[in-house]
Amino acid sequence: MALIKCPVCRTRMSSLAPVCPKCGFSHDGEQQIDEEQAALYKKRLFGQRIYQLKMLSYVAMSIAMIGAIPMLWDYIKGLEQGDTVVLMEHWGINLVAIGFVIYLFVRAAIIITRKNYRTK
Repeated sequence: MALIKCPVCRTRMSSLAPVCPKCGFSHDGEQQIDEEQAALYKKRLFGQRIYQLKMLSYVAMSIAMIGAIPMLWDYIKGLEQGDTVVLMEHWGINLVAIGFVIYLFVRAAIIITRKNYRTK
């Protein structure tokens, strides 16, 4: 006997149990998911997708910040020495641009996901 999670409500239950004790879903394959269970399942999948996209947006922001650090460091060193610093020749600008573009795509994906969830 092992503990498994119900595919509808995610409650831990015995693998030998015929039905979920919380939502009543039968795991034998003969029972169809009713509307309430389908709504719970859809909401859980929506929440997981939004969570994944938000984590990806944090990664994109981190990439941009990592690229900004060497750019700022070179700028400060250039100010101390009285030199003019050309930031466009630095590899950090590429990381900032890549992080920003990824962030924009992820935010667009979040908006589209929310729009699709509300229309269904």
